[in-house]
Amino acid sequence: MTGRGTGLDWRVFDELLGIVRRLRQECPWDRKQTVESTRPLVLNEAYELDEALAAGEPGHITEELGDYLFMGLFLADVLAAERGLRLEDSLARISAKLRRRHPHIYGAERVESAEQVLENWERIKQDEKRGRPGRESLLDGLPPALPALKQAQLMQERCARVGFDWDDSSDVLAKVEEEADEIRAELAHARPNKARVAEELGDLFFALVNLCRHLGVDAESALRDADTKFATRFRRIERELARDGRTPSDSSLEEMDAIWDRVKHEGPEAGSH
Repeated sequence: MTGRGTGLDWRVFDELLGIVRRLRQECPWDRKQTVESTRPLVLNEAYELDEALAAGEPGHITEELGDYLFMGLFLADVLAAERGLRLEDSLARISAKLRRRHPHIYGAERVESAEQVLENWERIKQDEKRGRPGRESLLDGLPPALPALKQAQLMQERCARVGFDWDDSSDVLAKVEEEADEIRAELAHARPNKARVAEELGDLFFALVNLCRHLGVDAESALRDADTKFATRFRRIERELARDGRTPSDSSLEEMDAIWDRVKHEGPEAGSH
């Protein structure tokens, strides 16, 4: 059976679901997995898929998306066995939620922009939360285990949907500069207060995430790309030193900086972005 309008052959989905259930019944390792042991596996697959998406190689993306979907179905089977939760109920619930939060598609409401869609989404979401314990705030429900940059960006996005936001990116850049000045002022003291410096650095991170959001950049991905760029360039330093039988430990900072600057200016093929 092929999904209408999607070209999806649902026999492939049924085959994967069958494999998950057979593994959970017959494989000693799969059978002993619990919700707690499966949680980090789901997170790992999410990060590996994100890495593949950033790289952009179709074959890698296809493989990692398959792994990600497999882990979702695997977790569903674990939850069914351990807590009595049914995959069918999860699918029905998300379908109902999506219909409810898209009244311009499944109802008579009209929208003129993507921004209006987000505003409606947040309003409907808040209506759903009313009366539910522990869900009184706009910021309730953000997973505390999220990476700090991602959590900051999601908090800011939620607040922006209800109008609590800077007018434009120039205002945010001024805030970044203000936070940097506050760090300079604290470091100018004869004995800087470490707790105060840490607080000011946190404020600077938060302002930088806000600037990323205003410029349409995902802060977590931007920092991860910077990590990758740094690692690529530093490995080049290590390789060049190794050709002379040396390591960074027995080289001077000036020597390493010279290689770094050369790699930086040689372009992407040398590991630079």
